Amino acid sequence: MTHWSDLVAEELLKRGKKHVIETGTSISGIPHIGNASDVIRGDAVRKVIEEMGGEVKFIWVADDLDPFRRVPEGMDYLEEYLGHPVKDIPDPEGCHDSFVEHHVTRFLEDLKGFGVEPEVYSATELYRSGEFYKGIKTVMNNSEKIVEILNRFRKEPLPGDTVLWSPICERCGKISTTRAVGIDGDSVRYKCEDVEISGSTIKGCGFEGESNLKEGYGKLPWRVEWAMRWAHFKVTCEPLGKEHASAGGSFWTAKEICREVFGWEPPLPVIYEFFTLNGEKISSSKGNVITLREWLKICEPETLKFFMYKRLQKQRDINLGRIPAMVDEYDRAERIYFGQDNGGEMETRMYWLSQVSEPKFLGVPFTLCAVLSQIVPDLDIDEISKRLENSGYENFDTERLRLRLKLARRWKEDYGPEYLNFRLIDEKEAAGVGLDDKQRKGLKILAGELGRKFTPRELHKRIYEIARSIELEPERMFEAIYLILIGKRKGPKAAMFLLSLEKEFVRERLSGGFIRKNEA
Repeated sequence: MTHWSDLVAEELLKRGKKHVIETGTSISGIPHIGNASDVIRGDAVRKVIEEMGGEVKFIWVADDLDPFRRVPEGMDYLEEYLGHPVKDIPDPEGCHDSFVEHHVTRFLEDLKGFGVEPEVYSATELYRSGEFYKGIKTVMNNSEKIVEILNRFRKEPLPGDTVLWSPICERCGKISTTRAVGIDGDSVRYKCEDVEISGSTIKGCGFEGESNLKEGYGKLPWRVEWAMRWAHFKVTCEPLGKEHASAGGSFWTAKEICREVFGWEPPLPVIYEFFTLNGEKISSSKGNVITLREWLKICEPETLKFFMYKRLQKQRDINLGRIPAMVDEYDRAERIYFGQDNGGEMETRMYWLSQVSEPKFLGVPFTLCAVLSQIVPDLDIDEISKRLENSGYENFDTERLRLRLKLARRWKEDYGPEYLNFRLIDEKEAAGVGLDDKQRKGLKILAGELGRKFTPRELHKRIYEIARSIELEPERMFEAIYLILIGKRKGPKAAMFLLSLEKEFVRERLSGGFIRKNEA
């Protein structure tokens, strides 16, 4: 089986050696993981094209002239800017000149943390610098043809004399409320009127004015602009969500405009399903988002890239409470890549594509790092390394371990299950734990065997065997281990947990030796 990025690159290189991959993001809300999907996936195609000897330009466009349609959760004070271009919204935190600059700066900085550094463009600057002027004139000179193409995909057809330009109102500054009513050369006449957007009425100011195309204080309709951008940048590949590629979607409209009006062969689409977050649609307006920056506080970037590089045509949920499972899958691919586990070429390919820098082996589970971050709260790397070596983990990269410990601790605090938040109880507390005779017997047998060298898997199996040998339900044996150590009935994987603790401490606690010592 061949990875999708290889198939895309092979198809592109059949067209020629030089390529342009375009990605873009609307800055109408807080850029989040979902917005990064096309950028991170586009970068995989870039990487493969270069690997195959092709030349590639990778670009990202900030769609910062889009109208502000919905107020993000917790930002009600921005409601007065509904209908304005997002570039004109002030920075809510006051550290940048605008809402757009604030979020674009962070988004691009965070993408660097994922090893993704596209060439950056601003839609506003492209319009106002005159760089798009030639394309805009092509649209105006072919407006009847474009309207005819648009109407192929519309239930309610547009009039043939539709002016394909959305001016920014000279008086109130809104772009959603303007309606172009005529054009003479570069001058577009417009009226600023009330409009319904997302179930709300955006009030127009009633102004009637003119917008000069050359000055760029306005924009083309999205489907038309997209086609123009492809021709302008000579785009050959564009990753996009399936909503754009559905029947009658914007991709198919733009594709025909691009070919029939601009004479440019439309890009090869890389179509992907969208993500959900914790089982719900990702939405800035509803506050169900996680940004790249927030991800980088709880998990390595390579894990998210690996997740994004799975099969494209499948909807996937990013469950923040199940980050360890995502990391375990990535770690398995790492073991395969380094020849320490069996697997196929797909895992090693995805692992290689996910790398931000030179790959280095770690092999220490994320959950174990969350546990160790509590057992050794100062994260003393020498002490933790010693405990890991006692548990059978060897030849791991220390710097990667140091980072994962910090990330796992933060994840545990913010998203981890209750049983992973624990402390080792003292002897007095342990003495008051209510265990029955069989549980105490099982613990003493286990304590007597801890002088042997176990792997976590071997010790897990042995705990089961001990429980059954004394006719104790294994679940109650595990419960006893947790109660005597952390005072809870559930906790981290018992074998892994026991091996991460000091052997003498565990033997004394499980055998009940601390009770006899106190009695003496």
